[in-house]
Amino acid sequence: MSAFTEASHPDEMEVSSGLAFLLFSTPDCGVCDALKLKLPQWSETRGYQGRFLWLDLSRFPEACSRFQVLSVPTLIVTLDGQELSRQLRHVNLGLLQEQLARPLALWAGL
Repeated sequence: MSAFTEASHPDEMEVSSGLAFLLFSTPDCGVCDALKLKLPQWSETRGYQGRFLWLDLSRFPEACSRFQVLSVPTLIVTLDGQELSRQLRHVNLGLLQEQLARPLALWAGL
């Protein structure tokens, strides 16, 4: 099973190929900790193969402006470097499923 890996630098969050789940977090964010456990399981049950990266914004506050992160948790899902979905504070997995279904179906068909 996949799991979130902590990025050691904001540059690692620039994933240019494949599917990537990018989570922006802080150490005191309980929702973020829950998402780190739940999202890889959720993704695996739907057959999504991707990278899972998280960045500690308390270590890299400059990443807030670079990635336009205004609150935590912020989840950004990218496909080949293009943003497919962005959710803040409350991550709605049903909405995420809707936002990813068509682009991933088209991408898998190429």
